[in-house]
Amino acid sequence: MRLVNEIYLSTWERQHAYSSEQALDHMRQALLDRQSIDGLDELRAGLLINIDSEVLEQVERGEWWLIRAEADFGDWVMPARTLDQRVIELMKNPPVQPSRSPRIFRLVDSVTVEPLAQLSYLATVDGQSVQRRTDGEGIAHLFAPAGVQQISMKVIGV
Repeated sequence: MRLVNEIYLSTWERQHAYSSEQALDHMRQALLDRQSIDGLDELRAGLLINIDSEVLEQVERGEWWLIRAEADFGDWVMPARTLDQRVIELMKNPPVQPSRSPRIFRLVDSVTVEPLAQLSYLATVDGQSVQRRTDGEGIAHLFAPAGVQQISMKVIGV
């Protein structure tokens, strides 16, 4: 919405203007909610006494018109929001996601049975190697697909 002085009002804006009653209702609500409206500062600048009742009086007398936002869109038709049918079906029945179940191993010292915290290790899962580090309690978390055939771990630096 925006306010336009009647002097500068085009025929297009006149077609998309609120009636004086509707404009007063919208303006009252906007002034109560402290909403910003384009043109309101220009209207207030021309007033002798800058109070809300003077603003409403200008709109009521028809010296300033409240224009709908659609006036700025021209003749464009706003498209209705639609979702693709395939997207809707996927939202209703999402595809099965592959599960990644964690395999948890606790690495401990074989003599003292204390956890090997923050220790690097090399994990090989079905032929693919990756270097990792145990957590603060000596636990190694490996995420692998359900059908894993072989897991091997080699501790580095012990």
